[in-house]
Amino acid sequence: MFTFTLRMRQLLLILLCLPFTLYAQTDFKKNVVYGELAGAANFYSINIERSVSTGINVRLGVAAKRGEIFIVSGLAYLITIGDNGDRFIEIGAGITNTMEPQSLLVGTYKLHGYKNIGYRKEATANNPIFWRVTFTPLLFTKPFPAAGFMGYFLPWFGVALGYGF
Repeated sequence: MFTFTLRMRQLLLILLCLPFTLYAQTDFKKNVVYGELAGAANFYSINIERSVSTGINVRLGVAAKRGEIFIVSGLAYLITIGDNGDRFIEIGAGITNTMEPQSLLVGTYKLHGYKNIGYRKEATANNPIFWRVTFTPLLFTKPFPAAGFMGYFLPWFGVALGYGF
């Protein structure tokens, strides 16, 4: 069963208390659909992201590979850089739920967290193309063999390309 630990509460509080960066929200598309290689779901994922407030985006994604389904959720904080106002430093975190199809009836699943920091070009009214490049370390509750000597921490990355609407 999933428990909302003290660390998770602290991370959520820090993300919510960060000062908001002001930008003209009307210039940007509020919704983005994108594909991501590597990233939070380990290999690839299809995601939808919505801007819920100035500088705050919420993400939901899904991925599948043989024998596993990944559900990705996350929160991103955007810091404006450059003169155009459509380029950002992204700081975020979230949880990926890994499920095996036969275990859906039983209700067993595995969770791992992720953090991300990266550069993104937001979709605007003039250019609906969205893209981003992020460093996305994966955080595991049990030692993960691919993480090598670090066990609980796997340095990772993500590249995304999508369309804003």
